[in-house]
Amino acid sequence: MTQLRQAEVVLSVVECGQDGPVSALGAIGAVPWPRRTSRPRDPKPVPAVVLENDQLIATVLIGRGGRLHSLWHKKEHRPVPFSSPAFQPASGGPVFAAAVGGDALRVWEWDTARDLPYQIDFTLPDGEALRVDTKVRDPRGHDEWDEEPPGELLAAGSGWGALELTRLGARLPATPFTGLGAAQRPWLELLHGNMTATDPEQEPGRSLVSVPWRTMLAAAPENWLTAYHIGVAHWQARETDAAIASWRRSIELAVSPWALRNLAVAEFRSGHVREAAELLTAAAWSTPAEPALSVEAVDLLLAAGQADEAATLLRRVPS
Repeated sequence: MTQLRQAEVVLSVVECGQDGPVSALGAIGAVPWPRRTSRPRDPKPVPAVVLENDQLIATVLIGRGGRLHSLWHKKEHRPVPFSSPAFQPASGGPVFAAAVGGDALRVWEWDTARDLPYQIDFTLPDGEALRVDTKVRDPRGHDEWDEEPPGELLAAGSGWGALELTRLGARLPATPFTGLGAAQRPWLELLHGNMTATDPEQEPGRSLVSVPWRTMLAAAPENWLTAYHIGVAHWQARETDAAIASWRRSIELAVSPWALRNLAVAEFRSGHVREAAELLTAAAWSTPAEPALSVEAVDLLLAAGQADEAATLLRRVPS
C-alpha cells in the first residue's frame, strides 16, 4: 500500500529569486528569466510530497516545478539514482499538486510558451518501480478523458492556466486551475479589449504569444506595451522583420529599456555588434535598477572593442 504525505526536504539551495524582466542572455523569450540571487547557503527546507511503499520512497519537490528529487530503495538502503545534496534549479516555480485516489500524486501547470496544460501523475505500484505518467492536454478539444479529479490541493501554481481557461470558457476537472493574480491582470483587461500602458521603466511582464492573444493585442488601442508584446509574439514566430518593426513602433510611442534591449538582440543576431552595443547601453543607462541589462551591455561593449565604456557601465552594477 502506498502512503502519501507532505514533507520538507533540507537542501543547500541556490535561489533563482523572482523572474527578471528579460529572458536568457542573448535571447528574447515570452517567459522572463529568473534572477540568480544567491550562492549556495546553509541548508534550508524545501516543500515536498513523499510517496512511500514497502520498497521505495519517492520525493517530489512541489515548490520547484514538480521535480522528482530522489528515489530511495528501502531494502538496499541506497538512492535510485543518485541525488545531489545541493539543489541549483535553472527555473521552475510552484506547481499545482494534489492527491488522486488517495495513493497517487498529481502535479500540473500551464506551459505559457507552448500554450498547453500538462499533468504528471506519480504512483508506486507493487514492485520496485516508480510509475510516472505525463499528459499534455488540449482544452480546445471536445473529447475528454474520464479521470478521477484530484482531492484537496497540496500546493498551488501560477495563475496562467486560470487565465487561459477564462479566455477559452473551458474547464479541466482533472487539473483545475486557480489563482488569478497581478501578473494576469493586464491580460484579463485585454480580454475586454484594452491593455493599459504602464510606466515604460516598469517591467513589461510575461508575453503571451499564441494567435488569439496576438489578435487581441493588434485590435486593442495601441501603446508602447501592446506594441512590445506584439513584437515578442512575432519574434517567437520567427517573423524577425515584423518583430523589429513592432519594437521600433513601441519606442516611437514611449522609449522603454525593454524594447531597446530586444532591438539590441536582433541587431546582434544580424552580426551588427556595435549597433547592438549602443542600443543595449542606452537600455542599461535608462534603468539603473536593473543590473541584468548592464551585465548584458558590458558583454556587448567588450565584444565591440569598447573596453572603457564597458568599465564605466560595470562600475554601476551591484557586486
